[in-house]
Amino acid sequence: MSCKDTIHLICWYLEGRLSPAVETEIENHLTQCDDCRMVQEAATTTLDRDFGSSSAASRRSLLRTAIQAA
Repeated sequence: MSCKDTIHLICWYLEGRLSPAVETEIENHLTQCDDCRMVQEAATTTLDRDFGSSSAASRRSLLRTAIQAA
């Protein structure tokens, strides 16, 4: 998945609105791309601040842990 595609889909990803296959593609891209991880972190902060935690919050937490371990 390209950076452009990842950035375009990142909010839907964080909200849990994508298919498992697309989620996996985004996760794989995020483990390799520092720039997209920064976008993901900024989007996570914005969603948490403006809309509060949701069921997708646990997914974001797991993703953060995986990215930090990479």
